Amino acid sequence: MKQLKILHIDFEKTWRGGQQQLFWLVEGLSKKGHNNYVVCRTDSELHKKLQDNSYDFFSLKMLFELDPFAIFRTKKIIEEVKPDIIHLHSAHAHTIGVIASKLSRHKSKLILSRRVEFGINNRWKYENVDKIVAISKRVKEILVKSGISENKISVVYSGVDLKRFEKISNEYLNAEFNIKKEQIVIGTVGSLDRCKNHKNFIQAASIIKNSIPNSIFFIVGEGVLKKELIAYTEKLGLSDSIVFTGFRNDIPQILSIFSIFILSSDSEGLCTSLIDAMASGLPIVATNVGGVPELIEDNTNGLQVSPDNPVQIVDAVMKIVNDKNLKMRFSQLNKIKSREFSKENMIDSTERIYSEII
Repeated sequence: MKQLKILHIDFEKTWRGGQQQLFWLVEGLSKKGHNNYVVCRTDSELHKKLQDNSYDFFSLKMLFELDPFAIFRTKKIIEEVKPDIIHLHSAHAHTIGVIASKLSRHKSKLILSRRVEFGINNRWKYENVDKIVAISKRVKEILVKSGISENKISVVYSGVDLKRFEKISNEYLNAEFNIKKEQIVIGTVGSLDRCKNHKNFIQAASIIKNSIPNSIFFIVGEGVLKKELIAYTEKLGLSDSIVFTGFRNDIPQILSIFSIFILSSDSEGLCTSLIDAMASGLPIVATNVGGVPELIEDNTNGLQVSPDNPVQIVDAVMKIVNDKNLKMRFSQLNKIKSREFSKENMIDSTERIYSEII
């Protein structure tokens, strides 16, 4: 296809799955010969990452969703770059990008990435984009139920860097966290926010600990609920059994010390942490929410449980612990299935959508 000029917009402060997908997309499309530019929030984690890797970007401050300065600065950037495509990667980017594009003298095709599984507000924003990229069939289904034309939506699954899960060395983690050989590590990875329902994980951990005294639990990630979750852990008397690692760049290494991965979320568009766990060959217990069933088929490559039900999590964990053949089957099938969700597949699929709307 012809060389394209693409302007990506993302105004989130933190580094989460969406920002990682954007970064890999810029990286991959640049290697394919396309010109990429990113508009991001000043001093955001994305800003720092783009700066460190010498990608073209424009940073600006945004005080609130309809910040007129951010809108008019984005409008000027559009007129300066003159992109073929404007790709909106977050909710704030969606609002500002649509308005700025409407005000701009230069007209581009607009694409929106939709990563959440709840219904839409402000319908006008969705009517003013040319294509919506849903990260799972479930997200697409919700958009259609909200009145968006099915023809306007394409599904592109989030991807992971599968090469990161090859030739892993994890000895340093045993020393860092003082993990004993006889301990069973059960963990989860994700931002510490409401939708991940870490209290569900912690409640399950308190019960599992009684049945498996040598178990230890890892909560990997950072977020606004960290203090609250630590206090809850202390309240349940689990301070010595649950490790809060904070944000980590060595996720493949961290996952390699887990025996079982638990996803306790109430809501998920898809969940790249789950794909990481699959690539690590971990047996998985996951709530059957959002796009999760598109990754984990119950009793095939993992066990599904109902949301906000710690007893079901406990039963599923004990089933895996007590059945070595089941654990091995889940592990093998997850490694195989994870190949469907490579970052290369995500990049190629997105590029095809670009070519369709130009």
